[in-house]
Amino acid sequence: MSIIYNSNYDLTIPFSDDSAQVALGVGVEQTYTVPGPATTYYSVRFAYISTSNVFVRLNAIPTTPGAASVTTQTYSEFRPGADGSQRYVKGGDVIHFITPDATAYVGISLRQLP
Repeated sequence: MSIIYNSNYDLTIPFSDDSAQVALGVGVEQTYTVPGPATTYYSVRFAYISTSNVFVRLNAIPTTPGAASVTTQTYSEFRPGADGSQRYVKGGDVIHFITPDATAYVGISLRQLP
């Protein structure tokens, strides 16, 4: 069971009991399935190394744009949450990751929304 989101202290939150660490390799998609039923919503926080190039997409495979190109995909973002913001997901959602880098790491931390 995920710890319930609580903002009693300014910018202070407890460690999550639903978290994952993802190691990515060049062009190899990795996925993380959000635990729980589809009726349960979570705040998800992502953490990256500041120089990582990571593309994240909800419930579909992201693509890495080629040189001198623009790619548009729904629910696909470059390093979402790198600015400290959060996203929300529901149980059963699958978060997909891909990188053009030789290696990249992503941390995932969930908090159940009331």
